[in-house]
Amino acid sequence: MPTESKITTENRTVEQNSSSGSVNNEYITTLPAILRAVQSLSCLVSFICIFAADVFCSYKARRGYWGFCAIAGLLSSLIFYLLHLFWVPVKNSQLPWRLIEFAEQALWAFFFVIGAPLVATGGCGSLLNKTYAGHIIGTILAFVALAAFIIGALLALLAWKGTGFSTRGS
Repeated sequence: MPTESKITTENRTVEQNSSSGSVNNEYITTLPAILRAVQSLSCLVSFICIFAADVFCSYKARRGYWGFCAIAGLLSSLIFYLLHLFWVPVKNSQLPWRLIEFAEQALWAFFFVIGAPLVATGGCGSLLNKTYAGHIIGTILAFVALAAFIIGALLALLAWKGTGFSTRGS
């Protein structure tokens, strides 16, 4: 059953006939969508690098916590990306989507504030060790994911409060 929806962006209004199979192509080019992609990719690659390096010696709990943060952050980002891609927030406007997104971004920013430094300080071994390079790359990407979640939380807060930032297509 097709539904009509009106989306107001920065300076224009877009009429969208969102049927059950339509894809929100305009969302892909927005800053929140790009942040979701950065979050997802940095979580995935960081997870792979950290677990492939295996330089944690006696710090297995740190690696386990980072594994939880990386995979859950990856899944969360992908779920919200797909929700926006298939117009779910527009079709179900009775839910406070901007508040939900702010809470999700802030929660993962909090978890990553704890997890990224744990990953950074958890390695042991020499810099000449080839597996240590994977740990360094994974740590850098952990901080990239942290920055992306913090920026996403700030943008979601501004969108929720309605103070200057609006996402096109959502």
